[in-house]
Amino acid sequence: MKGDITVAFFIFACYNKSMKNEETGKTPQTFKIKFTAQMLWLCVGVFVLCGVGIALSVWRIIKYGIHGFNDVIKYPFLIAVCVFCIVLMISLLIKSQYIVDDKHFTTQYGFVKSRFIIKDVTSIVYNTDTKKLTLKFGEEFATFTVNPEWNEQLVRALLAVNPNIDYSFTLTDVPQNKK
Repeated sequence: MKGDITVAFFIFACYNKSMKNEETGKTPQTFKIKFTAQMLWLCVGVFVLCGVGIALSVWRIIKYGIHGFNDVIKYPFLIAVCVFCIVLMISLLIKSQYIVDDKHFTTQYGFVKSRFIIKDVTSIVYNTDTKKLTLKFGEEFATFTVNPEWNEQLVRALLAVNPNIDYSFTLTDVPQNKK
């Protein structure tokens, strides 16, 4: 009986969420973050180090055994930290994205989410040199690295929700060669 109630509640919650999306008529736009080669190599390095840490801990437990309180704490803790780092890197690689819905601009890097209310955004400045987008909220601001391929789409999605946002971009002068 308990399982039936849980399933029914879950179905009801999903139904309500889908109904909310149908009422607004807009589905959230998702912009997947593409990582640089250096970031991907860093993730590979974390996977390798964590794999070595787990293998070394298991090998030491098998070969030498657990003889004291320090061994009981040390090896499981090292294995838990390595597993946590692996899960963190996998979540970072799978679920890193920017989401624009009818009220919020959400940045998600794995388990870490930041949500900004789009109606509070006063201006957007795109730096063409660094490929970064700065959202200003009056005196406060937040800067995001933007993939040049979908920069315009992201700005248009934000402007569709709040057309009062002032959009500008920066250009730097190329110094002329002295004769």
